[in-house]
Amino acid sequence: MKAVCPICPHHCSLEEGAAGLCGVRHNQDGQVVSDTYGQLTSLALDPIEKKPLRRFFPGTFILSVGSAGCNMHCPFCQNHEISMMDESEYEEFCREESTVTPQALAEEGKRLISRGNIGIAFTYNEPLIGYEYVKDCAKAAHHAGLKTVAVTNGMICRV
Repeated sequence: MKAVCPICPHHCSLEEGAAGLCGVRHNQDGQVVSDTYGQLTSLALDPIEKKPLRRFFPGTFILSVGSAGCNMHCPFCQNHEISMMDESEYEEFCREESTVTPQALAEEGKRLISRGNIGIAFTYNEPLIGYEYVKDCAKAAHHAGLKTVAVTNGMICRV
């Protein structure tokens, strides 16, 4: 049974088991699901100034996290090794890594407060293609007193 992905304007029409343009949302039993929930490809404590923000807590740091996949394939992407992993690379990555729960990510962010951390930034790939994880982490971060930032291309639909 085909399914149409509602996440971005591509509205990928997916056969059973097929992935969308982003590479990480698949048709599973007629439902489009994310394969990346809790699967992080990158995690780093960055100066807030590395983010495309203006006057947002200057001089602080933010825990930057990313996963695989993107709904755009820009040839100049500085994170293409992450954002444009092919399916076999992503499957290999998933076998090697463990899932990071939203609570564990918030705890790590809180642990880093002593190093100047103010929160969690979802970056390196298009975070909103895995909005379920971003939403759950943002709630956990809020409860931990942390800020959240989404570095996004903005090519997303209301779900």
